[in-house]
Amino acid sequence: MKLANLRVQNYRNHKDLTCTFSPSVTTIHGLNGTGKTSLLEAIYTICRGISFKASDTGIVRETSDWYRVDCRDDEQKTRTYLYDNRTGKKAKQYTIDNKKFARMPAQYKWPVILFTPDDLRLIDGSPARRRRYLDQLLSQLDPTYAQAVRRYERALMQRNRLLKNNATIDTLFSWDVLLSQAGAYIIAARHKYIQRINERINQQYQHIAGVDDALCVEYTANRVPSPAQLLAALQQSTERDLLVGATSTGPHRHDMIVTTRGRLASDTMSRGEIRTFILALKYIEKNLLEEQSGQKPIVLLDDVFGELDQHRQRHLLSAFSDNQVIITSTHSVGRQSRQATKIRLV
Repeated sequence: MKLANLRVQNYRNHKDLTCTFSPSVTTIHGLNGTGKTSLLEAIYTICRGISFKASDTGIVRETSDWYRVDCRDDEQKTRTYLYDNRTGKKAKQYTIDNKKFARMPAQYKWPVILFTPDDLRLIDGSPARRRRYLDQLLSQLDPTYAQAVRRYERALMQRNRLLKNNATIDTLFSWDVLLSQAGAYIIAARHKYIQRINERINQQYQHIAGVDDALCVEYTANRVPSPAQLLAALQQSTERDLLVGATSTGPHRHDMIVTTRGRLASDTMSRGEIRTFILALKYIEKNLLEEQSGQKPIVLLDDVFGELDQHRQRHLLSAFSDNQVIITSTHSVGRQSRQATKIRLV
């Protein structure tokens, strides 16, 4: 599947805009503030059923109470997402193949690889950034994972609310059970994915960098607990949690750590080496998504060419030569892209 065209209405700063895309490479260029990233966000939303940046209320154009995204693929199939708050009810509706849904079903989600400048801070950024990375990708690889994350986040919010209001062990128990069931699934899935990264990362990294450096990706929870074991850990931490008013045990506290030559990559890797690692990670994502879905993902590259030298730019486009690629940039991208269709925003 490839995206043929997209129309956005009242989407951030776009009142009504239609774009046509190449089946190979499309570049969207313009000055900062012209809405380039917003178009990638709209594509991601219509493909995945959720924004990678904000809630609906943060997306809708300032002077409007609704927004709409329409697209057509290369097989002439259409889909629409409408957010409508004109009656104050914040109604949401997906229309796919003339069927209407309040939430996009898993079987209609298209695989997407998203590469943003923020990804280049994955190693030296916050643990929350790395957890978000894991959750976004694993939700594409495994629809059950996305459900587990939603259940976990709801239960965590309720448990933390109770902790701030003098909860008892008895009132926390039902939330502990929900957390332990969803949390154990999340931890197991993250462990499995990181194992798959380690099976491939060195080959990919060394191919791009041309060096023999070895990398290792680790998850800070060194074992996969059963739901019963995680439940016991939650209950053991209850006294401390009541004191601080927050849940201290579970996957929302975990991290993904990258090491090289036996030391933290955040302490030793140069910016170029970090960029190479992120590129290698994106290639692994591509292969895993294709293996899992049987489809070639749409690749969204948000203003990353300015962060990559010519060598890495060529590797990037070469690795995704069989995918539809949509690139944003503050300038027209020429030589790096293979006969790209160009969209200029003003």
